Amino acid sequence: MQIKQSLEYPIWNIPHYFIKSIIIFIKLIRTGIVNLLIEKKYFNRHLELFFKLLNLFLTNKDEKEIGKKLVNCLINLGPGYVKFGQALSTRPDMLGKETCNELKLLQDNLIPIPSHIVKKIIQEENENFLKENLISFNEVPIASASVAQVHTGVLKNGKKVAIKILKPNIQQKLFKDFTFFYWITKCFEFCIPNIKRLKLSKNVEILSEVSLNELDLTLEASAADELSENFKNHPNYKVPKIYWEFTTKNMLILEFVDGIRIDDLDLLNDSKHNIKKITETGIEIFFLQVFRDGFFHGDMHPGNILIDQEGALVPIDFGIMGRLSNKDRQFLALLLTYLLNKNYRKVVEIHNDANMLGKDISHDHLAQAIRAISTPILNKPIGEVSLAKLLGQILSLSKKFNIEVQPQFTLLQKTMLMAEGTTRQINPNINMWELSGPLIDKWINETYDPFKVLEDWLHQNKLILLKFPEILNKFNEILSKK
Repeated sequence: MQIKQSLEYPIWNIPHYFIKSIIIFIKLIRTGIVNLLIEKKYFNRHLELFFKLLNLFLTNKDEKEIGKKLVNCLINLGPGYVKFGQALSTRPDMLGKETCNELKLLQDNLIPIPSHIVKKIIQEENENFLKENLISFNEVPIASASVAQVHTGVLKNGKKVAIKILKPNIQQKLFKDFTFFYWITKCFEFCIPNIKRLKLSKNVEILSEVSLNELDLTLEASAADELSENFKNHPNYKVPKIYWEFTTKNMLILEFVDGIRIDDLDLLNDSKHNIKKITETGIEIFFLQVFRDGFFHGDMHPGNILIDQEGALVPIDFGIMGRLSNKDRQFLALLLTYLLNKNYRKVVEIHNDANMLGKDISHDHLAQAIRAISTPILNKPIGEVSLAKLLGQILSLSKKFNIEVQPQFTLLQKTMLMAEGTTRQINPNINMWELSGPLIDKWINETYDPFKVLEDWLHQNKLILLKFPEILNKFNEILSKK
């Protein structure tokens, strides 16, 4: 409820939002991004003709400048748009490698705030930290993203740390963008009633709520702590140590990791790292986070994943995390398994079992429609198969077949797109879903094992079971008194 209230807008803002939406639309058109989408056949015939006419008047013809112009446009629009660009930077299949290379600047290479402001923020959070706890402090940031920037320092015990601080007024700026996105989705839902089942405004609410973790660095520290606990016994996935004694809402102090970005293939090869092993480890980690734990890193662009000297994957940003209930995980596991096995009838059945289909929907027609959109994707070369894209295509059937879209999968689908994009960048010959398939099958079998179900129930209710003898004794005492 708190998030929804934060996204509510006064009615007198509507004319401003309407004009703003037109201006933003024109700005994006002028970057030339639509040319790339037209080339990839993302629009139907009528929309393609419409955008081609707009391009005649608005778009610069120099395609080499598209990436730079798009980066500058998104930065000028605000931090919410920068996040959108970060997601796009992992999709060379959509925008091309050259444009995505430019968009990578949005991940951690934005213009930083001046060092005197940084020091002021640190002193406001902990007035003695710079003087009493640090031997040295590097005023030049090692990373600057949309919400925060990171400096390095050395503690008095000799440990090198990363010092992450929130940028000034970032909550106000970010929610200004989210409020505008919320208004746009509400307009779509009002003007096109059939689009309501996509729950676009609900998706904005969820993404906004998830982004709150980025605006409170103690929540980010807590997420890192939980992720570290989940993978404490995994040798190839290391979460940096959090220094809780120095961490506040606006400042996070964590162990500094000297590593190489996961997409810096030249440096990884020069350092004799095994790219195939790194890719396989990354896929395994993704599976364990989503299916085993139901707690996953929701911002898996390459700038947030480092490879340390031993070849272990090190996540370095925990601002956006996602959760899935056990019921959601079971649905997702079955969905992916049936899609990979091309069992489209079963795909329809699990949607129906989850009460996501209208009563009058023909299961045969829906299965045929899913086959039609799945076959071209699943029959592609091994390195080009995208289950995340396929899930998006299935969602596009929601209007025709009255499928109730589940908003809790919004962040997961974005994460899947990033994971696929990153995997494709570093090792295009590996299909992450082919490697995940056996792991998913094993998880499904264990989940539906009756002994496993009983074990989980006993674990969840152990406190009640431990008190059961005491309850029986009290019950006997009551009966004896009568």
